[in-house]
Amino acid sequence: MKHHADTRNAGAPGPLHGALLAPQPLYRQVRNAIVDGLSRGEWKPGEMLPNERRLADRFGVGIATVRAAVSELAATKVLARRQGKGTYVALQDERRSIYQFFHVVRNDGVKNLPVSELVGLKKARADAQTAYLLNLGPRPESLQVYKLRNVLKVAGIPVVISDIAIPAALFPGLTEHRIRTGGVTLYAAYQSLYGVNIVRASEQLRAVKADALTSKLLAVKAGEPVLEVRRIAYTFNDVPVEVRRSRVETDNYYYFVDQGAVR
Repeated sequence: MKHHADTRNAGAPGPLHGALLAPQPLYRQVRNAIVDGLSRGEWKPGEMLPNERRLADRFGVGIATVRAAVSELAATKVLARRQGKGTYVALQDERRSIYQFFHVVRNDGVKNLPVSELVGLKKARADAQTAYLLNLGPRPESLQVYKLRNVLKVAGIPVVISDIAIPAALFPGLTEHRIRTGGVTLYAAYQSLYGVNIVRASEQLRAVKADALTSKLLAVKAGEPVLEVRRIAYTFNDVPVEVRRSRVETDNYYYFVDQGAVR
């Protein structure tokens, strides 16, 4: 019955009008329309979305279609459902959001929350590879990035060191003080200070030898093997906003990803 209701309302006015002939499932079109609203700041981090009936009326679809769209965004932790309260824009300092991008586990299987510690920040011109990965424009001002060096500690012990580049245009006036007081993680600071939500990341992993800096900050011997993780992080609509190179101490920790798990 819901399928027939969706078909009858396909021409209803609203954000989906004229887009329903696109070769995408209807729920995916609703999902994309919600993402567009999030990217425009229509719903801020921590705010509650309209209920399913109001969203269904807005997009001219059935409640089942809205529910499928919201479920997909909740599964990727863009949205968070709170029992008996509603659906909210996920905060990136919440435990579930932190673990979305932190995959380092102690050898005994214990997974503790990391503590972020900024050890350096400067503004500079992006190198060619960083400019390409961040899709920066050709103008000189577009090529300005903030370069951050960050250490993640678990139970007070340095486990991950990261060198990070982010577009200066997206983070105007960024300072060490703002980062240190903006949230429990860098991604929480991005969100709370600038409204930049990290919604997905692509990563490449390889084994490398610890250089002098890695040796110093992670308390490992120079030349010892460590795990290198190269990440590109994206906000809504697949816009790249961060390039990150991390080194992970692997004597006591390993990298763990549980794909497709149901929570």
